[in-house]
Amino acid sequence: MTGPLLVTGGTGLLGSAVRKIRPDAIFLSRADGDLRDRSVAQRLLEDIRPGQILHLAGLVGGVKANAACNSRFFEDNALINTAVLSAARSLGIQRLVSLLSSCAFPLFSDRPTTENDLQAALPYDGNAGYGYAKRMLDLHTCLVAKEEGWKWTTLTPVTIYGPQDSFDPESGHVVGSLISRCWAAKTTGTPFVVWGSGRAVRQFVFVDDVAKIAVEATHRDLNATTTIITPDAGITIQTLAETIAAVMGYAGPIVFDRTQPEGVLVKRLRSLTFSERFPDCRFTSLRSGLEATVRWFIDHSLAGKGIPSRSLPLCHQS
Repeated sequence: MTGPLLVTGGTGLLGSAVRKIRPDAIFLSRADGDLRDRSVAQRLLEDIRPGQILHLAGLVGGVKANAACNSRFFEDNALINTAVLSAARSLGIQRLVSLLSSCAFPLFSDRPTTENDLQAALPYDGNAGYGYAKRMLDLHTCLVAKEEGWKWTTLTPVTIYGPQDSFDPESGHVVGSLISRCWAAKTTGTPFVVWGSGRAVRQFVFVDDVAKIAVEATHRDLNATTTIITPDAGITIQTLAETIAAVMGYAGPIVFDRTQPEGVLVKRLRSLTFSERFPDCRFTSLRSGLEATVRWFIDHSLAGKGIPSRSLPLCHQS
């Protein structure tokens, strides 16, 4: 099927990075219509008649947002995903790449989680709503790919960060929240407060890297099984906070607030298929990615430009 590349969630963190690679694509945001409504999704896709879809739209948030709004994260994401995929199927769109999340996967204390583990056990309870909605997206993708013989697939990046992230100190993801808090500490002469003990282990991937992979996936003949995207084995939140402080030039105290949530202690994923599917990929180092993100944040702060900050009602549809 010929037609343009359609990107849902086109003004979010990843959608903004995709725009730099594929400015010719059509980018949908919530301003174009509420994708939770199946009739709206159907109308938009009928009007655009895309040849490929990169489905990034969804309700996202950090650890506190997920814990506070588990049911809403499930409902909104399940509605968005079902509406988009159903409309795409009805129009015979044979190439569709959707974004999953590491939150959909179970975690194991003795080894990293791989693609084979997606349905092996329950996801972490703190983000069960979001996690199960993403599992449903994976199942929907696999069922249609099998029944129709189409090239529908999913990608599962670890935590994405970069310019255009949400920098809300309360509801944003960890990198954006820490950058915002570190900047506030530096400019006000107060301690840099980090939620939790600092011992939690997380993995991070720069948004531009994921954008390149996602665009490549739209014209690759991949099977429906998801592909985990992770550049390394992860770091502690303490190391992340110290690196952000160093990049920002903050030399004050870093305080770990154990009264605040930090989620599961160790979260590690490893891909069994990534190097085979994307052999030419070279990941941006964490230090370089943080430097680019902090520079963007400071430039926009000093220039008085809008900084993405999405507080709860903890949720947004990009």
